[in-house]
Amino acid sequence: MSREAEPGLDALRREMRQRQKQAREAVRRYNRTSWIRFALVFVPVPLIVVTFRLYLEAWHYYVLGGAFIVCAGLLYVLDDRAVTRREAALKAAKAARAAYQDARSAAVSSG
Repeated sequence: MSREAEPGLDALRREMRQRQKQAREAVRRYNRTSWIRFALVFVPVPLIVVTFRLYLEAWHYYVLGGAFIVCAGLLYVLDDRAVTRREAALKAAKAARAAYQDARSAAVSSG
């Protein structure tokens, strides 16, 4: 390799590793919090219905059904945002890796 290509490759390698580290962290954070969001959709309202079914009036079921739909919608939006952040980190890592591999192959073919 030529001396001119090494600093550029080193910078690209550092960038690639940094982006991969960020992508791993984003995936780990998403995986760690996704089960919590899932539980928040399917546990609170059904648990209230099962626990208090002998004390609920007919109109309570409408209120609890509405609460279930609102909670599910809110947590769906939160999950969509988390997926978007995860996918952006993965896309940035992939782009940094491609840039590094292109620069490395160009340096090898010219050197």
